[in-house]
Amino acid sequence: MYEQFIALTNQFFWEGYVEQLAKDNPGKFQRELSDFLNTYQC
Repeated sequence: MYEQFIALTNQFFWEGYVEQLAKDNPGKFQRELSDFLNTYQC
C-alpha cells in the first residue's frame, strides 16, 4: 500500500513530494499516510 500512496500522491503533486514531505513535515506525512490507508484498505 505504501507504494500506491507514493504513486498516487506524486500524481497529484510532483515526483518526490512524499519523500520531501516525510523529511520536512513528518507529522503531516503520517496523517496523510494514515488517511490514505484508512480510506483505501480493503
